[in-house]
Amino acid sequence: MSTAKVAFVTGGNGITGSAIIEHLAAKTDSSQFKKIITTSRSPFQVLVSDPRIEFLALDFTRSSEELAGLMKNICSEVTHAYFSSYVHKDDFVELNQANAALFQNFLLALVKVAPLLENVTLQTGGKHYNVHLQPVPSPAREDGPRCGEPETNFYYSQEDALFSHQKGSKWSWNVIRPEAIIGTTPKPNGMNSALTYALYILTCKRLGVSPDMPTNGIYWDGYDDCSFAPVIADFTIWASTNQNCTNQAFNITNGDYFCWRYMWPRICNYFGVESSPHTQFSKPGLEIGKPFLETSFTEWATPEKQKVWEQICEDSGCKEAKATWAAGTWQYQDWVFGRTWSATLSMSKARKFGYTGYKDSFEAFVETYEKMKQLKQIPSW
Repeated sequence: MSTAKVAFVTGGNGITGSAIIEHLAAKTDSSQFKKIITTSRSPFQVLVSDPRIEFLALDFTRSSEELAGLMKNICSEVTHAYFSSYVHKDDFVELNQANAALFQNFLLALVKVAPLLENVTLQTGGKHYNVHLQPVPSPAREDGPRCGEPETNFYYSQEDALFSHQKGSKWSWNVIRPEAIIGTTPKPNGMNSALTYALYILTCKRLGVSPDMPTNGIYWDGYDDCSFAPVIADFTIWASTNQNCTNQAFNITNGDYFCWRYMWPRICNYFGVESSPHTQFSKPGLEIGKPFLETSFTEWATPEKQKVWEQICEDSGCKEAKATWAAGTWQYQDWVFGRTWSATLSMSKARKFGYTGYKDSFEAFVETYEKMKQLKQIPSW
């Protein structure tokens, strides 16, 4: 009997989902994974060619009964499922309810149709530790207590559903918690900070102004980390197929820490722009734990700036990149850079379990931008 696995990857157009697909296509063969099933709500765009890849259009806002009916034939041999889907809602309560239901629908449908299931891996993130709301012990560790109730953080609701449905089952679970994901997608993605930096820096370059980082003095001088999508994919497959890692939650970052005072000028320099590490922040009102911005991406990203971006694309012969402006995460980035506290994740647990993967974070940014240029999501300069 074949022991080859069958992967089921949700969010196939997303940063992590597409990275997992690319990893499986490049790093495994049919003796390891004989089939790679992927799904998304929008038409699937794949960057790799592999006969093992099969696409199934699914919307996990539908009921588990409806989903099971659509999944029963193609997903009957699934052994390893990887969930990284997300639905956005502006209202915080609706956001939590919608994403809790999204995973619940997926999981209930999956266990109905996949009798060979061995592992379900749920991707959450640093928000598990409430790094987005307040100062937390840094680096945050997996064994720390929750900082709220499931109603206030849909990651908790998703985890509780995973733990509850796994009890008494033959399959195992993993929870993967990355931080600030950096990577590319088949089409510009509205949750990609690296893309927003490129839009901002290149537009400032054309305008002849310094692309100062919109933040505050504490965040500028503090320490941060991020997670390169290929690293997340590598770790996800490693953990989900490693018997020593069953029923464990893990943080996953690149493995280094950096200070924005020095990282931001390096990113600007990559784009051929000078930016000083000696930026002065002087506005009053700075209080640790209270978000604060000296300047704002959201206020900066006016229709006039969009016209400048479109002219850059036109002049560089990369008209396809004009549409990238719509994927700029201006408000989200204000929320990140407005923090007056550092929030990093510990990689100690992953190291203790034997994972040795590492990626220099600046190199992760460079590789991401080089790939974006190849995909004509940003122009060359």
